[in-house]
Amino acid sequence: MITGWLKGQFTHLLFTYILFYNVFIKSYRTIVIKLLIKLKSKKDKSSTTTERDILNLLNTEVTLRSKRELIERFISDNLPDIKDADNITTEFENFWDKEKQVAFDKMVKEESLSSERTEKLIEDYLFAERTPMRDEVLELIEGEKPSLLQRKKSGDRILQRIMDFVETFINGMMG
Repeated sequence: MITGWLKGQFTHLLFTYILFYNVFIKSYRTIVIKLLIKLKSKKDKSSTTTERDILNLLNTEVTLRSKRELIERFISDNLPDIKDADNITTEFENFWDKEKQVAFDKMVKEESLSSERTEKLIEDYLFAERTPMRDEVLELIEGEKPSLLQRKKSGDRILQRIMDFVETFINGMMG
């Protein structure tokens, strides 16, 4: 009977966590897009205020700091060319997906990683929320593996790049 009660409590906590994650964390993407739409539809002084609101959000929310440069680039390079505010969501998602693919390809090329295995490692990390082990990361390398003396340094560097990629392009921006 206690086991059933604990299982019920665990299920409730898991459901609450998933709901919180989906509503709170994923909402950053929605907030940014709403502010971009507001910025596009405002004129002169109010657009300056809206742009300041966006920059304040990017500076104060830890989850968005790694995304600041990309969002600023979207505002300066893409937003002026968008005629209809209704297209901002699609344009922003296209921009984000393109930048994510460029960053992924660059990381894979510079570190000589298997693209497919790197994608799988990222998917597993996102699903299990368990940081990959150094040996798992080193298995992604195609070709010559680092020497025993270089394994820690190489593994830590690659792992950090993968974690930075996830933080910038996935956390808080999917949905």
